Amino acid sequence: MIELGNKVGQFLRNRVVLALAVVALAQTAVLASMVIDRTRLLTYGREITLPVVPVDPRNIFKGEYVRLGYEVGNVPVALLEGPPPARNDAFYVVLEKKDDGAWQPVKASSTMPREISPDRIVLKGRSAWRWPTGGNPNARMRVRYGIESYYVMQGEGPRLEKLARDKKLAAVVAVDKKGNAAIKGLLIDGQLQYEEPLF
Repeated sequence: MIELGNKVGQFLRNRVVLALAVVALAQTAVLASMVIDRTRLLTYGREITLPVVPVDPRNIFKGEYVRLGYEVGNVPVALLEGPPPARNDAFYVVLEKKDDGAWQPVKASSTMPREISPDRIVLKGRSAWRWPTGGNPNARMRVRYGIESYYVMQGEGPRLEKLARDKKLAAVVAVDKKGNAAIKGLLIDGQLQYEEPLF
């Protein structure tokens, strides 16, 4: 009887150890997947350069960062094709490169559009508000692409804010085929000054 109890106890201990190992492996796989996805985006994503307008907030856990605003983050409502996305739902904005090198929104939709022109690129965005319906044809929607924050060394935020106000700051953004975007670096007067590490 004691021997049977020992075997049951050993069996249960083995099951607990196995369950803990499976949980640890699953957590490691999720973290590795996030790192691999970001590395792939920064390495192989198509690059575009966007001028920025920052504001200097702070994050007590990650340090100082610059909030970046983009002209392409202000999308005319009239560009929306199809039904408007619900609040905070992902949707897609097609940007087109103009003769002066600037990128400008030309279309928005709830579904991923197929764009094969080298002068066009698709960004996945979200809005904190619902798309306005009817009424003003000049209405605009504020769109977040996930590239609105960039962490910098302590004390660098105010300097970057000033450069943005002087229109000397731009972001190099990598965009993958699904419209996901990540900041690859910051340009000051057209020169790369800050580069995002892959890891």
